[in-house]
Amino acid sequence: MEIIIKAVIIGVVGSVLTLIIKRTNPELSTVLTLAVCTVILGLALKLYSSVSEVLELVDFGEAFSSAYTSPVLKCVGIGITARLGSDLCKDSGQEALASSVEICGAVCALYVSLPLIKTMLQMIGELV
Repeated sequence: MEIIIKAVIIGVVGSVLTLIIKRTNPELSTVLTLAVCTVILGLALKLYSSVSEVLELVDFGEAFSSAYTSPVLKCVGIGITARLGSDLCKDSGQEALASSVEICGAVCALYVSLPLIKTMLQMIGELV
């Protein structure tokens, strides 16, 4: 996978540059970290079209619907976003803010998965 090799190289180079800049200008190092994260996420988004095609095939099947796949994808997106946001806050020295971002991500993931949880509980109720 050439994308992961590119991501690792960009990440390592970005980390080294951030460490060099952090001594003289910590604010700029945070902005550089954010920029490097954005570039790496852009690389990852190139793979999303393949994932999307497979999920569309799953949606055409009668056993699955977007009601099942959509919350899972949203939870993955929320988890990735919360983790990156939390790590950026930690890099800036804001541990409490990082914890708040993580908690918010967990609550958002739970909220997005509520329809799936309701469906599962209804299915269990019908079996009993």
